[in-house]
Amino acid sequence: MAQTQIGQVKSQSISEQFIKAIPGLILVALLAVAAMWGEGYLKANHKAFFEATLLNHILLAIIFGMIIRNTMGVPSVLEPGLKYSTILTKTGIVIMGTKYTLASLVKVGTVSMIFITIALFATVMLTFWLRKRYEMTDSLAGCLAAGFSICGVSATVATGPAVKAKGQEMAYTIATILIFGLIALFTFPALGKLMGLTQNQFGAWVGVGIVNSAQVLAAGMAYGHDAGLMAGIYNMGRVVLLPFVVLYVVMLVLKNDTQATSSINKSQFIMDKFPVFVLAFLVAVLANTAGLFSKEEVKFAGETMNWCFALGFASIGLTTKFSDMKAAGKDGIILGFIVGAIKAVIALLIVKYLLPF
Repeated sequence: MAQTQIGQVKSQSISEQFIKAIPGLILVALLAVAAMWGEGYLKANHKAFFEATLLNHILLAIIFGMIIRNTMGVPSVLEPGLKYSTILTKTGIVIMGTKYTLASLVKVGTVSMIFITIALFATVMLTFWLRKRYEMTDSLAGCLAAGFSICGVSATVATGPAVKAKGQEMAYTIATILIFGLIALFTFPALGKLMGLTQNQFGAWVGVGIVNSAQVLAAGMAYGHDAGLMAGIYNMGRVVLLPFVVLYVVMLVLKNDTQATSSINKSQFIMDKFPVFVLAFLVAVLANTAGLFSKEEVKFAGETMNWCFALGFASIGLTTKFSDMKAAGKDGIILGFIVGAIKAVIALLIVKYLLPF
């Protein structure tokens, strides 16, 4: 009887949360529809402008959201519905698995994983080498190293508690990552066109050069469909390596604390930090490889993926406060931008001249 009552309470709690989220989700849906319409309008009536700016529905959803948040603001009643951005974008990533076969993933993945692995660990080492020139704690340096090497906010959240970072230090890191990613999101597509990058080259570049996962996918899709798919592969490669890089950062930060490092169960640490949605992505890839999806179902999955991303990025735009970005602090921004810029430039050179695309 008691268990039944507890179950009812939990069920009611989830129901109440969803009901509270409905107003915000309606706003997100309206922005996504407006972004889809906006892309169609630009393609039909201002084709030259569209091709020059690459303002597809993904970028428009983010822009519309940021404009609303930073001008008229978002009422508190809408805030609960904006917390689903991560779920929506991860759902889109899982559905993206229907675009790949195991053979294509292995073909691209072998080269990409070598490139990604070197880039991630090199970024960590570069951050710790440069941080000696700035006055900051080891915990803040650890958050910056993890955040700018792997997938931004997720890596920062995974690293912060393990290196005993203060909430403010994690906020600094996240703000710095979002500032860098926002600039990259609106400049990399133009730079890619200027450099004459192919779809695959651009997808690989942003997959390493842009930090936050959502911004990687947004930039890739702004450049083109194939660029978005390639960016998705590189993003998944980074996500898979997240627990290993976070563990490496933690060991560097705590290297002088023998008691702390010896108490870390490395295998358990990696299992705890492993992103479960990666497994769902691989299931979708395997199902597609086995031919379980018809052409119509794959097409429907692609449309659903586009809507998931449009909804997710509209939510991200609505939660992007320019005022919050000031919290990053001078040293955090400078170090983060130096590391991010160096990684982006080196990644561009490797993609342009060395990788076999």
